[in-house]
Amino acid sequence: MPKSKTYPQVLLFGDSIIQQSSFLRDGFSFGAVLAEHCSRRFDVVNRGLSGYNTANALVVLEDVIPSPEHAKVAYMLVLFGANDACVPDSPSKQHVPLEKYRKNINTILTHPAVKAHDPTILLVTPPPVNETQLRAVDVAGGYPALTRYQSITAQYADAVRTIASESKNDKVVLIDLHSALLEKAARISPSEVEGDLMLGIGTLQRGDSAGLKALLEDGLHLTGAGYKVFVDEILTFIETPPPIFPLWTEAPTIDS
Repeated sequence: MPKSKTYPQVLLFGDSIIQQSSFLRDGFSFGAVLAEHCSRRFDVVNRGLSGYNTANALVVLEDVIPSPEHAKVAYMLVLFGANDACVPDSPSKQHVPLEKYRKNINTILTHPAVKAHDPTILLVTPPPVNETQLRAVDVAGGYPALTRYQSITAQYADAVRTIASESKNDKVVLIDLHSALLEKAARISPSEVEGDLMLGIGTLQRGDSAGLKALLEDGLHLTGAGYKVFVDEILTFIETPPPIFPLWTEAPTIDS
């Protein structure tokens, strides 16, 4: 019996930022835009796991990635760090030390289950936070203090940049979501930009950021506008080869 045709995959692996990318946010869906871009060429598979850090990710990695016999992963998007960057004494216990985070990301990139597919890896920096907005959410959730700080998250984003730049795999592509969102926030509210863009916007000291508030629904997760920035960053790196099945004008019929 001939083997059925299978679509190669665009596999999204990450935390709640990825999990929620399939949802409708303010009339916009990252997942729908990506699926349209990949239509008839790739299956988009969302393996976003809310609350997960890189230590959790390594445990489930082999269950998330299909064997090459079942499906070919052509692109793998990796986004972790928002939870790893929680403060060390956070009651959520999601913190992963920076050096361990670096090691875990590298382990994901070089894992045999990943290398078996030789995918293009879209390695994403964790997004910034808006501390004033996030503090209100944390307090409402019963946490005594902020669980995440802009300056700490920036360190984890910088670690991803370094990993991408030092990677010996030329198929590792940096998607700098952290910078893209900060730059978009600065364009939305240019009066907020002073000094170091990467550390200034969104801190308690600078006050609530109107720019980031437009991009982050709770100071952490993305709004529709935030996901629009995200998807725009990745589409140019996902090719559009010929469709798996021919167009209807060329399609065979049962009588041909």
